[in-house]
Amino acid sequence: MSSLDERTALSACGRESKEVSLLLETRDLRRVFHETGEELEILKGVNFSMKQGELVALTGSSGSGKSTFLNQLGLLDTPTSGEIFFKGKALSKFSSEEKDMYHRVQVGFVFQFHHLLSEFTALENVSVPGRILGTSVAECRERAEMLLETVGLKDRMKHLPRELSGGERQRIAIARALMNHPDLVLADEPSGNLDEANSAKLNELFGELNEKFNQAFLIVTHDDKLASFAQRRVVMHNGVIHSEN
Repeated sequence: MSSLDERTALSACGRESKEVSLLLETRDLRRVFHETGEELEILKGVNFSMKQGELVALTGSSGSGKSTFLNQLGLLDTPTSGEIFFKGKALSKFSSEEKDMYHRVQVGFVFQFHHLLSEFTALENVSVPGRILGTSVAECRERAEMLLETVGLKDRMKHLPRELSGGERQRIAIARALMNHPDLVLADEPSGNLDEANSAKLNELFGELNEKFNQAFLIVTHDDKLASFAQRRVVMHNGVIHSEN
């Protein structure tokens, strides 16, 4: 079986038919940290859901639990209690192989800091997730070129990160997150280090990507303008979902 066929087969783990619109759901999700002999409860029973292809902004004050929540969804951390469902299947029931494919294929990540590899070109940085998955060099290159063109960096593919602006680096990070055709992209304050002009461009880009690829985006942000581009805005307060609009 080729790497592409294998990826397609494995990424089907936990998937349901396209007719099922619910992509992600959490039920009474809690996260407690134990520090200096005390319990610190960050998530206090988060109930949340989003549909396939939906663009959702998650807002709230610093310390409200937004980044911790994103880490749970991305399997970067483990809930203390509660459950996360992806396409109807509890992540706690995923096999090791399914969890690996969820983390590497079905979910893409964009962080406040782009975390690009400094000695790799834009094209090489975007290709990394595909190469890790075992996709051929030719296929990775084709996909990476298409994504970089989509994010407006057609003429910057051979540039190193140090030769690019902050906004350009973040767009490369977004293209990299889309490399393996994820169903869901989790973005944690993606415009946090950008000036107003580049933040505006990033806002428009998320909307365009959501429409073009019909991929779901959950974006943690303090940027009201970015939140306004979302189809739905969710507010987290003191470790719970406080309101939606």
